[in-house]
Amino acid sequence: MTENELVLKQHNSLGLGSQIKLLDGRELQVISKNKKKQKSFSVDLLSLQDKSKAVVVIAWKWVAVAISFLLVTLLFMKILPDYLTDNKNLYLGIILFAGLIGCILSFIQFWKYSYRKKIFYSKNAHVPIIELFVGKPSKKIFSEFISEVESQIKSFSKRVKITEEKLLIGEMKMLRRLSDNGIISKKMYEVAKIKLFTGFDSQVIDREA
Repeated sequence: MTENELVLKQHNSLGLGSQIKLLDGRELQVISKNKKKQKSFSVDLLSLQDKSKAVVVIAWKWVAVAISFLLVTLLFMKILPDYLTDNKNLYLGIILFAGLIGCILSFIQFWKYSYRKKIFYSKNAHVPIIELFVGKPSKKIFSEFISEVESQIKSFSKRVKITEEKLLIGEMKMLRRLSDNGIISKKMYEVAKIKLFTGFDSQVIDREA
């Protein structure tokens, strides 16, 4: 995979699509879109950690829905026989069937909305910047892309000689831009800003010591 070929296109079951592309060997361009809108932004490689982190997103809501269907079904099966006379088995069969269908559909939704992702965080403030769906469009293409991006971040960081203070300032500017454009939340930016200011102050103290 050459630098010019370093592009990853993804689509998932949630209806989200994205394209991540390396530009000039120094920044990643991200274009994400759904049915309603499209967002695009770029991130300097120097502002990213050189290792992505794996995260599992579990749709617990649908597990709770499935359990609710099961409990309600069992409750009806226990209580209703005392009140039913004619066609009791038919009504209980319908209730049992409806409960099972509800459980099955809930678990299908659970499977659909649970997924694994890889996240590239900002270098010092640890803000999640780029999120990728694991194994899409294929495990091979995805693994090669992640490996190459991590390698590019490491090599670019070694080639470019820049002070820690300038790195902190650059990361803060990037996060402010992403916050202004709605890529990260205002609250996330404010928390990150405190972390970066703390790091900047410690660099100043070390320099003056």
